[in-house]
Amino acid sequence: MRNWLAGFLLVLGCMACLAGGRAEEGAIALRLIPTSRVQFTNAIPHYVYFDAEVENAEKLTVKLYSPSGAQSRFRTRQHVDKKKSPVRQTVYTLRRGQKAQEEINILFVSEIDPGIWKIEVTASGKKGSQSVTEILEIQVDVPAPLELGQLGEVHAILDGEGSNEPVPVQEGKIRFVAQNPKDHAFVDSYWLSKAYDLRDCANQKCSRAVFSMALSYLGIDMTPVRMSEILWGENIFYTFDPVCEKLGNVERVNGSLEDLWDDYEQGNASPVLVHFRYNGGEGMHALLLVSRDRLNPDLYYCVTSSTPVNTSAFPDGREKEHVLPILIEDGRIGQRIQSPMLNIYHKGQIDEIWQWRRTDIP
Repeated sequence: MRNWLAGFLLVLGCMACLAGGRAEEGAIALRLIPTSRVQFTNAIPHYVYFDAEVENAEKLTVKLYSPSGAQSRFRTRQHVDKKKSPVRQTVYTLRRGQKAQEEINILFVSEIDPGIWKIEVTASGKKGSQSVTEILEIQVDVPAPLELGQLGEVHAILDGEGSNEPVPVQEGKIRFVAQNPKDHAFVDSYWLSKAYDLRDCANQKCSRAVFSMALSYLGIDMTPVRMSEILWGENIFYTFDPVCEKLGNVERVNGSLEDLWDDYEQGNASPVLVHFRYNGGEGMHALLLVSRDRLNPDLYYCVTSSTPVNTSAFPDGREKEHVLPILIEDGRIGQRIQSPMLNIYHKGQIDEIWQWRRTDIP
């Protein structure tokens, strides 16, 4: 009798455990995982992307709150692409058993209020059932005052910016190439040969100038006009891969700015080319990123072959300066740059990020 009663109580206990497990398994759960930066300045627009891991929910409701606590209207990438008006919330309907909703996003426009913004996501089930809410905090800052403490260091690796005379290539240094024939540092022989005269079109060949400078850092003497000579043509495919093939000892490398920058700093590759579109896509330009500020890692010192700027207000600055400060918070294709000293490039959108490496040196 006692054995039967003990067995009966054990069965009841197991049933209770199973019932409790089912109740726990049926509860709604939610976790937010950011996949982009959650701290940035309000100088340029930013998309914040995140994934939502969810269990036992039928929908997700997304809202946005400003630093003052007021609910704010917003747009997602889809709203922007379809030119729709801002909304107070977005709702994602989940399939039965769906465990995640990926690439949820909100556009934070430029010049929004600084402070902590809150993205509120609520996972809910059927009407009247329980719900779970999680918050993703976004820190929006105003840009810090521009400080250029490393101009002197950049000048030390830049050759030929001070005159219009040709200079030899030295590995580990950048031989400056100007595009504009009216520039005080424009060197005719970089653009002129017996076979080709590229001087009139040099202003449209920023990427070629940057490529020449990047090769000079690797110890390869290749002027813009020499590229045309070895390929027997004035125009060259925009990646310059045919030039690399002719040289036989250099290759182009794609990647994110962070990855390429690591290779450059370790001495494995050239400085990094960043190409972007500006002025609504009407203009294009390429820069060679040669140094990164130690106090502000978003600040890059870039060599520009085009319009100089006046940096004389900064230590080691010059009135006609080809080292252009550029802020890049997210170094990936499609992201925007900040150009505090040359407004025409401000909010330019990155469309290419490259560097080159020698293949004949271990």
